[in-house]
Amino acid sequence: MLQYIDNRINYNYSLCQQCGICEAVCPKQAISFKLLKNGIHKVVIDDEKCIRCLRCVKSCPANKKEGYDGYFNNFSIKKYFLGYNKDNKIRRESSSGGVCKTLIIESLKNNLADGVYTLRKTGRYPYAEGEFYTKENIPRYDDIPNSVYHSVLACREVKKIQRCERLIVIGTSCQLRAMNTILKGKANEIIRICIFCKQQKTLDSTRFLAKIMGMEISENLNFSIRYRGNGWPGIVRVNESELSWNRAAQIPFGRRLWTIPGCNVCGDSFGTNVGADITLMDPWKIRSENDLGETLVIVHTDKGLNLLNNILSLRSEQKAYKEVALALDLKDIWRKQQLVPFFRGENCTETVLKAGKAEQSQRKFLRSVVETLPRMPILFYRILCKISDRRNNILK
Repeated sequence: MLQYIDNRINYNYSLCQQCGICEAVCPKQAISFKLLKNGIHKVVIDDEKCIRCLRCVKSCPANKKEGYDGYFNNFSIKKYFLGYNKDNKIRRESSSGGVCKTLIIESLKNNLADGVYTLRKTGRYPYAEGEFYTKENIPRYDDIPNSVYHSVLACREVKKIQRCERLIVIGTSCQLRAMNTILKGKANEIIRICIFCKQQKTLDSTRFLAKIMGMEISENLNFSIRYRGNGWPGIVRVNESELSWNRAAQIPFGRRLWTIPGCNVCGDSFGTNVGADITLMDPWKIRSENDLGETLVIVHTDKGLNLLNNILSLRSEQKAYKEVALALDLKDIWRKQQLVPFFRGENCTETVLKAGKAEQSQRKFLRSVVETLPRMPILFYRILCKISDRRNNILK
C-alpha cells in the first residue's frame, strides 16, 4: 500500500494488493518492482526521481478504506445464472465452463465491445500480464490464461487502453478499484466484470502443490503451470505432473494459507463496491465434480444482463437466489469484512481482535505443519481441514 507521509511516498508491504497500478501511472519511472522469493513483487520507490505528484497514491486500491454497511442487502434480488460455452472442448479446457473467455472474445467479434482489458499468457513468470484487445486484435481462447493463483500485476499495462466507445475491463475487486482511477475519458460506456476473489496466493502455495506432486519449482522460476481446466473443478499441472484441484485447494484455500497480505484488507469479494456489472465465480457446494464445468454468473446491472444475453455462444440457465446461496457463502464474506480493521492495525472490538489473533496463529501453525510434511496421504490433509476453524468459531 502507498501513502504520502512526511513529504515522501511510503510503501507498506503488509497491505499491498499486488495490482501494479502504481508503476503504470508514475510519469517519471520512479517506481519499480523487486521480485521476492515468495513470488510477490515488492514496490521500490526512487526518491530522487519522484516528483510527489501523488498519482500512485491516488490510484492505490489498498489505501482506500471502504464501508460494508448494507453490502448484502440486495443479494436476494440479483439475477443468477449457471453459464458455459456451448462448445464442449472450450468448456472442458477452461476453468469453469469458459464464460469469462467467451465474454472477452465474443464481445469483440460481435461488436458488443470495442476494447477489452484482461490478461494474456506470457512465457515467463508470472506467466500472465495485462493486455488490451480490440476488434483488430481478438485473442484466441488459448491466448487467455485460466485462473491464476499467484501474484500477477494485472494493472501494470493499463496504459495500453485506448479511447473507445464501449470498453470491458476484467479483474478482481482490487484490480477494478485501481483501474477505476484511470478510466475517466477512456470510453463512453464501461462494463466491469469482476472475478470473484476472497484471497490470492503467494508462489509458496504453488510450491507446496509441487511438493505434493514430488517435484520442486526451480529458483529461476522457469517452470510451466496450468491452474484448472480438464473439467470442473479440474486440475493443477506443474511441468508434467498434475493434481486434482479438489485435493489441491483444500489446504491453501480452505484454511486461507499463503495469502497475499493485501487480501486481508479487502472485503469486497464480489466487486459491488467498485461498480461491477457482472461477477464470475465457481459454483462451489451447488455443483459436483464433472467433465465439463459451469460458471456461476451474478448480474448486478441491466448493462451486465444485456451483455450476457447477447453472447450467443454462451448457454445460461437462470437460477433463484435460494439455489445459489450456498455457493455465495455470504457468511464467510462477512467474516472477512469483520477482520479488515484488525489487519489494518486499527482499533477494533474485543471479539474482532480475538478472531484476528486466532486467525494469524492458526495459519502459522497449519503452514508449519504442511510445509514440513508436504507429501502425506490425502487423508492427512482431510484431517487437517477438519480441525476446528478458530476464526469461524469466534465470528459466528
